[in-house]
Amino acid sequence: MTDETQPIPSSVQRASQAGVFLALAGCILFSLKPILVKIAYQYGGDATSIMALRAFSSLPLYVVTFVILCRTPTNREKVTRHGFKAMLIGILGYYCASYLDIASLAFISAQLVRLLLFLFPTFVVLISWVFYRQAPSKQVILSALLGYLGISFIFIHDFQTLGESILQGSILAIASALVFAFYLVWSKPLIATLGSSLFTSIGMGSAGFAILIHLSSSNVIITHWSQELILVGVILGIFCTVLPSYLIAAAMARLSPTQLSLTSNIGPAVTAVAAVLVLGEAFTLWHAIGMALVVFSVYTMNRNKP
Repeated sequence: MTDETQPIPSSVQRASQAGVFLALAGCILFSLKPILVKIAYQYGGDATSIMALRAFSSLPLYVVTFVILCRTPTNREKVTRHGFKAMLIGILGYYCASYLDIASLAFISAQLVRLLLFLFPTFVVLISWVFYRQAPSKQVILSALLGYLGISFIFIHDFQTLGESILQGSILAIASALVFAFYLVWSKPLIATLGSSLFTSIGMGSAGFAILIHLSSSNVIITHWSQELILVGVILGIFCTVLPSYLIAAAMARLSPTQLSLTSNIGPAVTAVAAVLVLGEAFTLWHAIGMALVVFSVYTMNRNKP
């Protein structure tokens, strides 16, 4: 006798389940990035060097993937029509936002940077309000304020420990979150048009070339890089850049922005645990309260979106 009480998952449900798995895997790998960046700083790196090492180790993979994908006429036509826009958006999200993110880690803790970047949904709401006339509800506004209250707990604690550098680092991290919010808003339609793999290859590849141009115009001396710094940079490029970028892009093709944001809620916890265990950063009651408020803020904000 057939059990008809157990419905067979639809293709939409299977795609959503796969999207959640991809998003969680990508989120975990991305959440380890600030830990590796902090380690790279300990081995004498700076923002430009760290970004360049990521580009050296990741750019060939994006180029190879792009060439393989462009073997089909359909993809070549898509690149002709939408490739330039994907390049600009990729440079915005993976060069500009990434540089600001890495630079902020020279001044503030990995935990605070992760939480400041985690507030990007508040900037998505602001962008939607200003540019698309989508006014946020009172619940969304309250959720945003709750998140900033959580940040203030950690900010005040770290300010007493790190001094005025906390302000400079926080400004850089907030700027990174704002730029990344624009990236998310503008990339979603292109991912639907180009496909996640093709968009990621174009966007990340373009950002990689932009980083190398940045390196060539800087005063960084490559021969001064230590073996430890190079090793960390390669790990950062492959496991915290290439793999999660494809995972997140694939998840974005299967999930709504709200669903994707909800799966990212584990990010601050992953970073906090790694920062305490690997970097020896402090995790006080104020950090716990602040992180809980920020995560709850982002959760309720996304839950209350129409």
